[in-house]
Amino acid sequence: MPVPNPDQSNAQSDDPLTQHTDLIKEIFGAATDAGKRYQRQLTLARTLAGREWKLSARALLLVLVGILSISAVGATLWVTLNAMLATGLIQLGLHWMWVGSGIILLNSLVLWGLVATIRALLKHISLSRTWNALTLSTQLPADNSTSAQSPDNAQN
Repeated sequence: MPVPNPDQSNAQSDDPLTQHTDLIKEIFGAATDAGKRYQRQLTLARTLAGREWKLSARALLLVLVGILSISAVGATLWVTLNAMLATGLIQLGLHWMWVGSGIILLNSLVLWGLVATIRALLKHISLSRTWNALTLSTQLPADNSTSAQSPDNAQN
């Protein structure tokens, strides 16, 4: 004896063809509903992505304005510090040529240190290992210093 299904009405006949037809209609209805829900989800995702892009662009613009503001304040402070140092040294009786040369030398050393730091940091910016992993490349890195730090060598 078949178990009654509460989702189906009792008025249905016991004809297997009718039951199969109803089941197929129910499957098509569920597939159509899933398709509509998927389209709605894609529309919402597209809207969300657009709004996130606008928010990210606005935030990036504000970050750039902040960086420029910090740079302007830093430059003003550095120029002020240089001027105060030069004025103080001239007040102490040093010749202006020595003071100017000293300030230029100090600024050159600071610039050299910043450039060296930036160059050292730029060497660490690379996605070559990630690219090799994504492309399943077996190519070895160009310099051997990075291969000493790879996880494969740590296991050996």
